[in-house]
Amino acid sequence: MSRDPRQVLFALLSVAGLVAAGAFGGTYLTLAAPFSGGAWAAADDDPDSLGGGLRGMAGPTEVENPHGAATVSYDRWGVPHVEAENEAALYYAAGYVQARDRLFEMDLQRRLISGNLSAAVGSVAVESDTFHRKMDFTGAAEASWRAMAGTEYGGLVEAYTAGVNRYIDDGDLPTEFRLNDYRPQRWTPVATLLVGKQISWSLTGSFRDLQGATVDARLPEARSLYPDQLAHDSPVIREGWDPNATGASGTGNLAAPGALYDWLSTYQSEPGIGSNNWVVSGEHTASGRPIVANDPHLQLTVPPIWYEQRLTLLGEDGYDVRGVTFPGIPTVIIGQNRDVAWGLTNVGADVTDLYTYDRPSNDTYVYDGEVRELDRTTETIRVKGGEDVTVTVEKTVHGPLLSREGPNGTSEVAVAWTGLTATREARALYLFNRARTMDDVREGARFFDSPTQNLVAAARAEPRSAENASGRAPRASDGETYYRATGKYPYRYTDGEVVRGDRPFDGSAGEGEWRGFTPYGNSTWEGFVAYEDVPHVDDPPLLASANQRVVDDPGFYLSTSVGYADPFRGARIYEMLDERVESGDPIDRAYVEEMQADVRSRAATLFVPQILDARDAMVAETRRAARQFEDWDGRMTQDSEAALLFALFRDRFVNATFYDEYHPAGLDPGYYPHHYTLGTLPADSEWFDDTRTPERETRADIVARALREAIEEADREGYGTYGDYNRLRLTHPFGLAFLDYPERPMDGSPFTVNNFRADRSIQAGSSWRMIATFDGDSLGVIPGGQSGNPFSSHYHDQLGLWATADYKPLSFDDPGAVDIRFTTDGANGSASVAAGRGVGDA
Repeated sequence: MSRDPRQVLFALLSVAGLVAAGAFGGTYLTLAAPFSGGAWAAADDDPDSLGGGLRGMAGPTEVENPHGAATVSYDRWGVPHVEAENEAALYYAAGYVQARDRLFEMDLQRRLISGNLSAAVGSVAVESDTFHRKMDFTGAAEASWRAMAGTEYGGLVEAYTAGVNRYIDDGDLPTEFRLNDYRPQRWTPVATLLVGKQISWSLTGSFRDLQGATVDARLPEARSLYPDQLAHDSPVIREGWDPNATGASGTGNLAAPGALYDWLSTYQSEPGIGSNNWVVSGEHTASGRPIVANDPHLQLTVPPIWYEQRLTLLGEDGYDVRGVTFPGIPTVIIGQNRDVAWGLTNVGADVTDLYTYDRPSNDTYVYDGEVRELDRTTETIRVKGGEDVTVTVEKTVHGPLLSREGPNGTSEVAVAWTGLTATREARALYLFNRARTMDDVREGARFFDSPTQNLVAAARAEPRSAENASGRAPRASDGETYYRATGKYPYRYTDGEVVRGDRPFDGSAGEGEWRGFTPYGNSTWEGFVAYEDVPHVDDPPLLASANQRVVDDPGFYLSTSVGYADPFRGARIYEMLDERVESGDPIDRAYVEEMQADVRSRAATLFVPQILDARDAMVAETRRAARQFEDWDGRMTQDSEAALLFALFRDRFVNATFYDEYHPAGLDPGYYPHHYTLGTLPADSEWFDDTRTPERETRADIVARALREAIEEADREGYGTYGDYNRLRLTHPFGLAFLDYPERPMDGSPFTVNNFRADRSIQAGSSWRMIATFDGDSLGVIPGGQSGNPFSSHYHDQLGLWATADYKPLSFDDPGAVDIRFTTDGANGSASVAAGRGVGDA
């Protein structure tokens, strides 16, 4: 299936590069922004012009704060250091600053997940809005807010909301609003939780049960290519766990699962997106203090998807935290304070199930032996410049009902997802930000309901100085390290037995029930895996995750190989950690920098011997080209000819192996199995036989064909080295070249620790690199800059550092002069009123 309609939106929604797919065709912003760079620059002296608006998007330097005094100081990289004496004032200032820097992205992100984009951009967004309305993510966010409102953290979200709206009232709106002739919607606490729901859905929302059902129906002999576990020995937790659960799969029947999946797969995460993190205890470090490393791999966009901030609460109970967040989320998501550091990667857990029903009528369905009425409402999607669209939202006891017409009739499924109920991950992040000991981190993780993440954390190894920005008394910590798979994990029950969740269930027959789950309400979670039984490790000396399977035997159905990444990155990280420990040399910050910059491909380790073994099946020209692999070290560097040929070969080998069976069955490359699966097939596997020829091909024949095709492509495109192919091309969604980031060749690949994926119209890679230590400054870098303003010195001032695997310090030092001062002069304390005043919903 083509992904072009989704990619433009994804570039636009750079605040949430976690969104793996959008819904648009064409650069609709181009139509609204026909101005050349010269036209914008010429108008720069006029504050009311487009250029003046771009440069003048600052707002006042003194702002009233109903909650108390606060200050904001920007450092040399454009990172805001926000400081206040009470948390409400701190959060108010944080909301104001995020809106100042990223309001356009915040507004679009909220519109996307709530199904209100069409009101801003027109009919091109109707399909996306229809899906998001039918899923009713807003109802799920409202459930989370009902559970949070009235709590301490709920009050802070209200203060943050008021800060955002204060900027909307008083600040200069980003030029994108004027170019597209609409105003931002009023921010609300539910909007903040909606951004959280979008993050969670893009990481854990999946319709791959339909993918499996489609393969079963169209190419049943391929089911063996999707094993429960890939046969590698580098899970996240390398020690044992409890025995794995067994059980039957669902039996829900669908008339046309492929047609339904073709539509719904647009709204799930793309395969292969992942991240790295690892933690090293003081036992193996030069300083005796632990180290946390993290680099989430997401879409690379203009501006970058992450927003860096530092929040300092003064006083005895204060804290000082810095790291990155998604605009719209007030707390740091990945980062450290003066006592603990933490990082996150995606687990790949299966926490979405699908249900089919007997349908006696258009208004009813059968559940638990009785006929029930669908919960049905009608909503209107406002469409800018077009006719409004009516959407019917239908729900069952399991969740929203989604349907699609296919060649064999209508297919429909109800969706159960752990995020469609009241969840508490916002409170978990808040507790991480405030944590002083590892026990605080463990307590916070109890609230991390969604998404399911590989959490690694470390605490200081010694008392810190009493002289710090927060002014708190020193508190000892013992340098603990920690790992946990966060989130809620359902047991599925059929006839009282626990079963798997890898295929749609027959909802009318009571298959796959989640006990204690209430869509759009408060769940008791009574039928879910207990917190103590979810994989976790206290004080691991070394532990690394790269989206590979969590553990060989988790003790319950967690996922299958379809949900996990190929093991190449995880195996390489462990290889480097183990080698360093075995050498007797300590692991220090410099070595971790070397690890994050590593471009040696374990995929090459797997496939290159197969290329060399196939030389007898090659024609002379191809055989000569294969010689360069004899002495190649497997490093994917921009100046390497071998790296170029291998990258082109890799994908052609997959296609040459599976196309002849998959294409006639109507299965596009999105259905192909893992590269690791291909690399471990026997040399005489029947999958290497091309069914279109009378001969019986073996792996050597297909390798020879794929390598020949790779050589032909390199010649056709004029590629000489890997950097000619592996180029960074980050473009602004307005389609104006002067807004784009500079293009450049890159090291790295999809399967290396230094992760970069050039072969996508929206490129992906390390969206944030962090090395958190307690021995001097930590390090971090984003692929671009803090500012979305192309005239700002911070538009892409970190891009060169990022591209060469370099860093800037993550200092807790005072950056200097105050840039924005929040005062209580004239404040009336009406934060909740400010948060609720209306601006047009266009």
